[in-house]
Formats: sequence, C-alpha cells, structure tokens
Amino acid sequence: MHNIDKDIWGPKDGHEGEIPLPVPFQEPKYITKGHLEGMLDVEGRTIRKSRHQEKRQDGSAGSTALVSTLATCSLWSRTTSHMSIDDLYPAEHPFIHVLKESDDLEETPFAATMTGFPLYKGSYCIRHNMAPLGFQQNKGDHFVSFPIKAPNEEVRQVEYVQVILHPNPIVIGLRDNSQKVYMQPLYAVPIFHYNGKPVYKAQELEMLKMDVEGKAQTDCMIHHLHDPSLTAEVHHFRMMSQKLARLEEAIAESKDRWGEIAAAQCKTIWRLEMADALAQIKDQDEGLLDDVMRSFGESAQRGRCA
Repeated sequence: MHNIDKDIWGPKDGHEGEIPLPVPFQEPKYITKGHLEGMLDVEGRTIRKSRHQEKRQDGSAGSTALVSTLATCSLWSRTTSHMSIDDLYPAEHPFIHVLKESDDLEETPFAATMTGFPLYKGSYCIRHNMAPLGFQQNKGDHFVSFPIKAPNEEVRQVEYVQVILHPNPIVIGLRDNSQKVYMQPLYAVPIFHYNGKPVYKAQELEMLKMDVEGKAQTDCMIHHLHDPSLTAEVHHFRMMSQKLARLEEAIAESKDRWGEIAAAQCKTIWRLEMADALAQIKDQDEGLLDDVMRSFGESAQRGRCA
C-alpha cells in the first residue's frame, strides 16, 4: 500500500510504476477560469510566479526548433514560454462558427452555418437509441471530454461524438435531448506531473512525423492508447510539420532566386558604371534645358517680328 501511495502521490521522477495524475476536468460550477489557469500553471512549481516575474524571466530556448536554427533569432524567438492557456488551447477555430441563445456566461455555444444560422442535428440521419451515421457513443475507447452547459440545465457530457482529423482537428458533439450541434477544437488532454512537463527535442519528435520509417508501428501504438484526443494531436503535429517543411523549402527556393536576381542586378550596375551612364544622362538634362531656352527665345523673336 505504501508503494502504491508513493507511485500516485510521490515525486514524479520517471521511475518504474509511476502513475501520472491527469489534470481534473473543469467543473464550471466550482472552478473559475482564473482557478483553472492557476491549476495548469502550477505545473513544475509550487506557487505560480507573478506577472512581473514572468515578464522578467528569460525565454526558453524552445524544444521543437530545427537543429540548425538558433532559438533566440528570427521566428523561433517566440516560444511557448510566455503563452497563456488561451494561447495554447484556443477555443476559436477558423472553420467553426458558434452562437448563444442567452447571456449566460457559462452557456456552451452551439454550431452555426457560415451564414450565421443555427446548425441542427436533424441534418444527420438519426435513429432512436443509435449513434448517428459517422458518430460514436461518447464512452469507452471513443470518449472525448465534451461537457455541455445549456441554459437552465446542469453540465452534461455529449452522448455522441465525431472526430474530424482536419489539419486543425475538431470534435462534433450531439445530445439526445437537444437539436443543437456542438463543435470545438480537439486537443490532447494534458497530464499533470509534479516535476513539470517533459521537454522534447527535435530528434525525439521525428518518430511522430508522417514520412518516417516505422510510421505504421507508431500508428499502431497510438491506436492502442484508445485516446481520440491524442490521436488528433499527433495528426495536428504531422500536418503542421508538413506545412512547415513546405514553407522552409519555399523560403530556400526564394533565397536562391533572390540571389540570382540580385547577382543579375549587380551586373547591370557594373555595366552602367563602366558606361558612365549617369553622367551621360545628366549631360542630356543640361542639353534639354538649353534647347528649351533656345526655343523660348525663337518664339519671342517671331512674336516681335509679327
């Protein structure tokens, strides 16, 4: 019994049998947003630092930057060191539009069409006591934490879920006693460790990428975790890795093209200098002024003769 207590509540040092503690789900009636942020920010430290201390703290070198990239330069200088919970787990999604039917701050927004009309679950094929087509009952291996707070109702989990592995994954939730459709971004559920979260190196994350050897085995191991949110997060990582690789390739090609164009321009500048082009052009400017004055004098003389 002592060993079990130590594995659960003792220091988290990665020893065999260690049991990580999942971050408790938010209960809107008892946990305010500020308390939730405090609970998550306490990870790895006893007391959360003040805002002033956080601003003075040096940023970390980052963990996912490429080996050849200096973490303190360019875009990599912005790491997750000073990001808030809302930055790391944003509630907004580029393809999700939501509405609310009351002023209740605790009400869960429901999905709307792109034109702003409520989206109803009647658009799905519904059968009594059966999950709609494409949905799973929200339990067991398919469970996704998706608590819903409707006006004048208690908080309840959705009965049916559908995970969409978009480049920014989302989850759709339905309830038996409501015609509304609920959507939200899907993120991996955080795990609480007393000694702080692990920091992954770029080399360690290679196994999660799309085009690496052993991907099938990695996918099999992920599947056996039976965690839809973690599966979606790995998918999100792969999509962002591919997009970043394409962007880096485009930047490299742009640099090469820029070098070619800059070299061609330098050659034209050299040839202009060899021809002393500016002096010749300026001489023409003085000649044009003489021509204008001559034309003006001739015009004045003809006027007097007339």
